[in-house]
Amino acid sequence: MTHTDFWPPAPDLRRDDIAFSYRGNNYLGHLVAPAANVGPRPLVLVIHNYQGLKYFDVDVAEYLARLGYVGLAIDVYGDTVPVDERCWPEDIGNDPAAIKAFQAKCFTGLVNMDHDHELFRSLMGEWLSRGRGHEFVDPSFAPAAIGYCFGGMAVLELVRGGLDVSGVVSFHGLLQTGEDPNAAAYGVERPPLKPCPNEYNTNAIVVIENGFDDHLVPQASKDRFFAEMDAAGVDWSFHEHAKTPHGFALPPSLGPPGHLHEAADRRSTMNMLSLFREVFPGVPTNPVAHNAAGTRIPV
Repeated sequence: MTHTDFWPPAPDLRRDDIAFSYRGNNYLGHLVAPAANVGPRPLVLVIHNYQGLKYFDVDVAEYLARLGYVGLAIDVYGDTVPVDERCWPEDIGNDPAAIKAFQAKCFTGLVNMDHDHELFRSLMGEWLSRGRGHEFVDPSFAPAAIGYCFGGMAVLELVRGGLDVSGVVSFHGLLQTGEDPNAAAYGVERPPLKPCPNEYNTNAIVVIENGFDDHLVPQASKDRFFAEMDAAGVDWSFHEHAKTPHGFALPPSLGPPGHLHEAADRRSTMNMLSLFREVFPGVPTNPVAHNAAGTRIPV
């Protein structure tokens, strides 16, 4: 299903591509903003899952623009995972070798980034700077950021790195960086971790949306995260959704990563919208009946 199946036309939305080179890699992101007559609006970064930036992340940016914010779907992999090789191949079927090759390519992009915390944070800081400086964006508001799976882990790195964000939402994201167990399962060797000092942004609000049955977020991981955030003085909330697996906010069109659970997706989306009202006070918004996954949202 594409967004045209559940959204009415919105020809007044403005779009722009943001491309740059950074530390030897090339990145391309996609920005979607409300119509020109509403003026500049706050920025929300959208950070992709382990597959890399693709159509769904751009649809999420469009959903944010339809609401009344500026959505910027950012690319964290660059050339490591080619732009046209990030969606689950339609002809892959149940071929174990083909599935493993696709997964290995995507996880190579993931480990190239998440093992090096300074590079990870610096690249996202570059995206924040470029997005906040865009003519469609109101720079008086500190941006927000949302992310899915790998992207959910990424938004926590924004907070750990002390980057200037007002709030972040992690949808079924890992809580610790550089510890995803999936890479080894697909033959991807993880480089040694290169951590860097944390400079927690204690002005940011952290919202975690987690499926209770998410095998990638065991209780020990939750306990470590809670203790870390409390010790750092970070304002956090953790919403756990019953009988809900990893990938609950992703549409099935993404392939096996998409395990859409509409109740959890609906409630987590509403929690995100509540955060935006808190960190972007006074910003007018529009009712949008479906999110980017096609889930109906009460308006």
